[in-house]
Amino acid sequence: ESCVNLVGVNVNTASKHLLMYVSGLGESLAQNIVDYRTQNGPFDSRSQLKKVPRLGDKAFEQCAGFLRIPDAGHPLDNSAVHPESYSLVEQMAKDLGYSVKELIGNKTLIQRIEPSRYVTSDVGLETLSDILQELEKPGRDPRTQIQTQEFDPNVRSLEDLKEGMVLPGIVTNITNFGCFVDVGIKENGLVHISELADRFVSNPSDEVSLHQYVTVKVLSVDKERKRIQLSMKASEVGDASSANSGSQGV
Repeated sequence: ESCVNLVGVNVNTASKHLLMYVSGLGESLAQNIVDYRTQNGPFDSRSQLKKVPRLGDKAFEQCAGFLRIPDAGHPLDNSAVHPESYSLVEQMAKDLGYSVKELIGNKTLIQRIEPSRYVTSDVGLETLSDILQELEKPGRDPRTQIQTQEFDPNVRSLEDLKEGMVLPGIVTNITNFGCFVDVGIKENGLVHISELADRFVSNPSDEVSLHQYVTVKVLSVDKERKRIQLSMKASEVGDASSANSGSQGV
């Protein structure tokens, strides 16, 4: 949880299982965000999060600074700066005679800002220091790089799944007959124990762990029964991945 809140996540590609660790969300709101995204397309602003069912002002206040939107209209929507501080940053930029977009990442400009000028009863020097650090290196990762899973943005519902697709996923449940994998849509897919590896597997838990990031190949999609059969076999995933990369051009 602390890693997610330290680095932030792309709200348009993050899985439910990643979103649920964001401050203020939890499993229910994370699912609501995914459902809203599926029905309405990618978020284009942080303020749009307020349209998600049951995501009220308190939850927005807690989660907004950790949810990133790379191609948003407002440049700060892809930073750790909280929406509550946008007007403050806009004033800083205005005082320098530049736009917020021009200010972000411009170390020379940012060093000209005098934090003491912007201290208020609500914003202290420590908060201002954090804001300026974020403006200097937006989206910086203060830890060594860790792996995060982002779903295929072209797969938003069962209708988008095609046999042979190779997709990133997250293990959500392990049973004695295999494991279920979240590939970014409402329905989870099943990797039968016989499809976990190219060798014989007697216990799925020996092969995968809960919340593990995996790559899967779509074997079949039953749209009527809403069932997805997947494979994690290296021979299946590797072959399909090579074929896919070869057909996409440059």
